[in-house]
Amino acid sequence: MKIVIHCTFQAALNMVTKSMSVDLKPHGILAITLHPGWVATEMGGSNALIDATTSVSGLLKVMEGLNEDSAGSFISFKGEIVPW
Repeated sequence: MKIVIHCTFQAALNMVTKSMSVDLKPHGILAITLHPGWVATEMGGSNALIDATTSVSGLLKVMEGLNEDSAGSFISFKGEIVPW
């Protein structure tokens, strides 16, 4: 059940981001969704692939490189576009 709820909320977030990107882009505001990766936290568990420092560093680098073409995208901490 936990996975179904997570997937439902993720789909809703993706749609809101896409819609906001269309509405806000003409005002110079970029709306994107960021994927932090599988992070070793209480929620991510001990088998996660990266630590929080790696995730945050990557997310900051992605945010610094955003441009108008990024609007509405789902982008990983590695800077890769995540397919919807």
